[in-house]
Amino acid sequence: MPELSERDFFVGSKINIFGRQFDIVDYGDEITKNTLAKFRKKTFVLLKNSILPHLGTVLCALIESNFSVSKAIMVQFTAEQIKDFLVEKNKGDVQTSVLMNQLLSGPSIGFEFIADNAVEKIKYCQSQSKECMNEDMPAALRSLFEREDVRNGVYCSQTDEDALRDSNFFFDSKSSLQITVKLKNSTLAVIKPHAIKEGNLGRIISEITSNGFKITALRMHLLERVNCEEFYEVYRGIVPEYIPMVAQLASGVCMALEIMCTDPNKSSYEEFRNFCGPSDPEIAKLLRPHTLRAKYGSSKTLNAVHCTDLPDDTVLELQYLFKILD
Repeated sequence: MPELSERDFFVGSKINIFGRQFDIVDYGDEITKNTLAKFRKKTFVLLKNSILPHLGTVLCALIESNFSVSKAIMVQFTAEQIKDFLVEKNKGDVQTSVLMNQLLSGPSIGFEFIADNAVEKIKYCQSQSKECMNEDMPAALRSLFEREDVRNGVYCSQTDEDALRDSNFFFDSKSSLQITVKLKNSTLAVIKPHAIKEGNLGRIISEITSNGFKITALRMHLLERVNCEEFYEVYRGIVPEYIPMVAQLASGVCMALEIMCTDPNKSSYEEFRNFCGPSDPEIAKLLRPHTLRAKYGSSKTLNAVHCTDLPDDTVLELQYLFKILD
């Protein structure tokens, strides 16, 4: 199964095999546990509002440093939720007050990352100045955290236990954190599983945000096959690629984005659909080589991004991925 690799297998992972979702809950034996337990650790990272314009840059550096994104969601905190989030953290009153103000200033994005020694790497890099950075750390990670705005714009878990607690707070289905979807003059983008596995998540987000668009909601999904069939229902019997499209969307995590045009006088739906380009990347490379599908797609099924094709479907598709599947 070319869509799966060793990096997909770790305790807590969810994988899709022929459209069926499996949860990896434990090691099969002690030898496997002793060999692998120190690798593929989880950590939680919260990107504050101040750093969101550089979201693509942050993701590129982390992915280049062998961090994988397993969960992600953009939320808007309330003061009470911030207090709940910080309740067990040993921060001083000044630090807590500063963090609360930062999180109240606008949306934040919570990420669960997987990497070897994940917690220690992020914690170390955030705490070091440019002059003190250990050269054993991945170059992309060092370069990212040499920037003061990045160190100030990132909160990270300090221990494995903190990472588990922070992730549960953020991603538990019972959480009441408010998602930021607008549903007004916006459209949907879905970065497909193959594009994420090819390491292009950060690059695609950078392309979007540097070409006249802003991301107003974000959520990572691992969709079951039945959800993919429902989502693509409008294409059933219309496009011959319907079945492989469903299989691709069900093959791993995807990232749903609500996209708005920074120019309020333009249609977000029309502008972003044009920016994605023709659904066939081969045609896109010939006619519109600067579009997303021309740059990151390889076939009509593996065309990197889904965008809403009909203007009447924009709200329906956004509601499905940001509200109905909540």
